[in-house]
Amino acid sequence: MWVLETAIALRNLGFQADIVAQPGSELLRRARLAQVPAAAIPIRFDAAPWTLAKLVRHFRGTGTTAIWANLTKDLKAASVAGRMAGVDTILASRESDFPLKSKFYYKWYFNRLATGVLVNSEATGRTVLSSAPWLHPDRVHLLYKGIDIDRFHPPANVPVSPVVGFVGQLIERKGLGDIMAAWGEIDRTDRDDRPLLRLAGEGPLREEILIWRSTLKHPERVELRGFVEEVEAFHQGLSLLVMPSLAEGFGLAAAEASACGVPVVATDASSLPEIVRHEKTGLLVPPNDPENLAKAITRLLGDPDLGRRLGGAGRERIVARFSRHRTLSRLLELTGGPTLPPEKGQPE
Repeated sequence: MWVLETAIALRNLGFQADIVAQPGSELLRRARLAQVPAAAIPIRFDAAPWTLAKLVRHFRGTGTTAIWANLTKDLKAASVAGRMAGVDTILASRESDFPLKSKFYYKWYFNRLATGVLVNSEATGRTVLSSAPWLHPDRVHLLYKGIDIDRFHPPANVPVSPVVGFVGQLIERKGLGDIMAAWGEIDRTDRDDRPLLRLAGEGPLREEILIWRSTLKHPERVELRGFVEEVEAFHQGLSLLVMPSLAEGFGLAAAEASACGVPVVATDASSLPEIVRHEKTGLLVPPNDPENLAKAITRLLGDPDLGRRLGGAGRERIVARFSRHRTLSRLLELTGGPTLPPEKGQPE
């Protein structure tokens, strides 16, 4: 979704941006619906000659001057084809705070064929460099995931009843086990304004969550929303967002919720402290600590004034540091494009 939205934003600024996606993929379908030029080219087998030939024709036909390879598998094909097509800038992207494999062919792709490596947080950058001492720091560039601050904004009316939300894949790395354990404690507590827990996302833990919900004293206070299309409206309906991840490349949900003026309870792990400032824009707790997670949630639910203060400061931080305009400016800088004028209301 973020890749597509960035392509649309670049198009709206007058730049040519097209997408190469797997045939039959959701990205391809959405790109074509949005009238973003999109080519269906399968990238399945490393160094497949038919794939390289199609990519070379595509890059030459569109006059491509810069390539952003979203996955390592994409890089393996796009970097070779890009070099063959004479593309000047080929950027690999590291989207997760996971080590870079120390394999000889990785050194070739990331050091020889790619002209640079994009990381979506300082945490991801540290992990990449510590795991790949063969990669020079000057080749690693920070590119935060920019937030559309006009789309993600505080609601006109705050929720009447307390609502705690989660947005993300239903997988262990997102800390769903800690959420269930913490919510079990909250569920057993008697209070007049009993909170609601809303989970947005799909994943392999869905069935486990359904079984857990059936064991609660108040199972009707837990909602599984599945994939949410208008995620900004979901955030705007929350009293707070909980994000107890074990690792995050960027922590997009935390940034989007903050842009909506929603305070965030997150773990002090990976990139999340770059987005959530403890006691300033939200609360940070140790990972794998459902007891402190429950205390942080309960504290914010019991102090709406604190939540409003933290949420307001969170919005200010996103506008100042993580706006889409800043990200697009940085992306154009890294790909040899022109400099965008300063965002309205921001210093030059």
